[in-house]
Amino acid sequence: MASTDTIFQRSKLLNKYYEKTGKAAAGIGACPVFTEFRAGYGLVDTSDPDNPVLLTIPANMAEIPNEFYRGLVEAEYSNGVTQCKCEIPIGAVDKPRKFNMIGIFDQDSDLVAVCTTFPDWVTPTEVDRSYPALTFPLEEEDEDASSGTAEDSSGE
Repeated sequence: MASTDTIFQRSKLLNKYYEKTGKAAAGIGACPVFTEFRAGYGLVDTSDPDNPVLLTIPANMAEIPNEFYRGLVEAEYSNGVTQCKCEIPIGAVDKPRKFNMIGIFDQDSDLVAVCTTFPDWVTPTEVDRSYPALTFPLEEEDEDASSGTAEDSSGE
């Protein structure tokens, strides 16, 4: 049985996302737009099949290992979270495929985010819908700041 601190899902914005966003802020290129997903299998230790362990997602990933499907992503943003709907339709695979990874690619076909889960199977006779969520945490406004009592750090 899995312990209470078992990690069942990992999601990560990659360095490529931050690099492109930083450049766009300086007027160089555009911010990444999530347009495509690629499904694959990897970054999981299954040496103990009853207790798989999700491995750390490398910040510089550029490809999805064991990729077997590509599709369009539907992304929605709400309250600091972008949720991506990734659907693998009936008949998209010709035989069952082991699956645990979704890569999110931008308009330039650059891998900008990765989500992993425990291994599952995609079959030819069923639709598979995954909903990776990427968090963009928003800071709560400090009560002192909203009442005008916070110190100005600009030095003026």
